[in-house]
Amino acid sequence: MQTALLEALRAAVSVSDGLKDAFTLFCATARPDRGVLMSSGPLIVPEAPRSQLHLLKAWPPLPEGSDPDPHGFNLISTNLSIRAITPVRHQGDIGIIVYFPRRYPARDAESARRVLVTLVQTAAAMIEVDHRYRVLLRSLPYDPLTHLPIWSLFKERVERRLARLDRETLPATLMLVCFSGLLDVRDDAEVEADDAITQITHVRDAIAFLQRAIRPTDIIGQVDRESYTLWLDGGDRFASVERAEQICRRRYLCSAGANPRVSVKIGLVTREPGSSDTLDSFFERARLALSIARERNADWHFAHENA
Repeated sequence: MQTALLEALRAAVSVSDGLKDAFTLFCATARPDRGVLMSSGPLIVPEAPRSQLHLLKAWPPLPEGSDPDPHGFNLISTNLSIRAITPVRHQGDIGIIVYFPRRYPARDAESARRVLVTLVQTAAAMIEVDHRYRVLLRSLPYDPLTHLPIWSLFKERVERRLARLDRETLPATLMLVCFSGLLDVRDDAEVEADDAITQITHVRDAIAFLQRAIRPTDIIGQVDRESYTLWLDGGDRFASVERAEQICRRRYLCSAGANPRVSVKIGLVTREPGSSDTLDSFFERARLALSIARERNADWHFAHENA
């Protein structure tokens, strides 16, 4: 049984689903009078404001609209209680409590307890690993899906070039490109797996389209899944505007841009050589220019350096 439970735990998409499947499998096999799977923090969506026990799954399944009794106080005095509760580091506890008749054999009860302890401890370890993995993903300087640098890494790469641009008296242009409507985010329904794959394909196709529109030596970064920053070394006001025009006119070349519900808007700002303004200020100007382009329903808007 232990092997089957661990396989069910690992086979699911998430630890929460796997633990629920394993709990249901145990109850279906051991046939306790009642069982509850609980958590005081981990696997609770949305997270509870304070630590308290929440019912994740019950056996037998509770009818809709019933008021669950997660502690099972009405069974403690008349049934044999088997508990397996373990802490998850920095998150709270998860646990399983099952109730068998008093005549349940002691050897079988001890075996069931060992199986449940192993199950919840394995689940706790998986939750901790998943939590650390998510923390690492959030701390990455690039997006793990698109592999594009986020603003911090994009800014670091651009700032390395500023001294050379000043020395060679070359301008540079920051472009903020937004594909509005690229992602179909619906609040009233979950996105199906096929729809999610299609949207990811559109995102990657839009990125490939932008990469073809700039030189290999230019830098592309990501603000979010619909907005991207482009840094064009040597791009003056006229060259950058021409590049923006080409991107807007040829957007049909990518699957996302060919969608009539997707609009491409661009905000531009040029840095002249010797400028003492920070890259953050140029980004704010580009974002303001993008807002103006949206308000005027224009493809692009240029923010002058002295704006």
